[in-house]
Amino acid sequence: MEERITLDHGSGGQLSAELIEKHILKAFPADALHELRDGAIVPGQSGSLVMSTDSFVVSPWRFPGGDIGKLAVCGTVNDILMSGGRPAYLSFSLILEEGFAIADLDAVLASAADCAARCGVSIVTGDTKVVEKEKGDQIYINTAGIGFLQKKTAYTYQEGDQVIVSGSIGRPGAAVFMAREDIRLQGELRSDCAPLCEEARAAMETEGLRIMRDPTRGGLATTCAELVEHTKWGMELDERAIPVDADVQVLCDLLGFDPLYLVCEGRMIAIVSRADSAQLLQKLGGEARVIGEITAAHPGTLLLRTKLGTTRWLRKLSGQPLPRIC
Repeated sequence: MEERITLDHGSGGQLSAELIEKHILKAFPADALHELRDGAIVPGQSGSLVMSTDSFVVSPWRFPGGDIGKLAVCGTVNDILMSGGRPAYLSFSLILEEGFAIADLDAVLASAADCAARCGVSIVTGDTKVVEKEKGDQIYINTAGIGFLQKKTAYTYQEGDQVIVSGSIGRPGAAVFMAREDIRLQGELRSDCAPLCEEARAAMETEGLRIMRDPTRGGLATTCAELVEHTKWGMELDERAIPVDADVQVLCDLLGFDPLYLVCEGRMIAIVSRADSAQLLQKLGGEARVIGEITAAHPGTLLLRTKLGTTRWLRKLSGQPLPRIC
């Protein structure tokens, strides 16, 4: 039977990885692409540049805590930051469905412009296409970004390196799903969609920083699994230390979701030496937590020590429990 693309290929999980490794990387030989970073580090005339690109297809396009315009700017800015860069310029391309309200477009553009201004980046080029009604989902956005390398990081771990997350996990995935399905819970569950400028700056100022990532598609578990796969190191996480807000946990308990695999859009994972972890925690503030450490005990794999005192292996997301988040 002829293989075809499924929605699971865009989940950021196992099928996404197979699509990239077996087909996309096979077609394009560039070394920078094969490093599989959030952004590519490339040479420039007066220093190294960081480049990144992303496409955003979130449904609904407006959700508690943000919209697709804010998400598009944050997503690309954060990818450059996580690659050790200082973002400077963005492209901003729109694919609009026939019938999309001009007032809604203006709201998306204003949101994107406000976020770009707060990040200190300029939107300098773009493109606009319109597709026939029912041939899109109101609005899609593609962005690309360029920044200037500030600190090059690598997968050069050491035994006992600490895994830090900058705040509670899973809010964007939960908030977007609730908006899509019109689920109402007591209180207001809002996405943490935000640029990571201050968090990245604090990490890059830390001497013992190994690497940074933002746990977007596939969530915390998938991102941490990717950070150790194909290396001689393993990672162990402590479930009791991983911050999950009560409203996110309630939604997960009701619907059977695992918060470890929910999208995060305003959180940073940093791996840092044990000696420097306290310094970074202090800079990041009260929500940041040490959630695990690097170990040589089980190379290339991710282990979770559960609240019950047992252990289980965590793998990259399989399937797509929350489609079309980003």
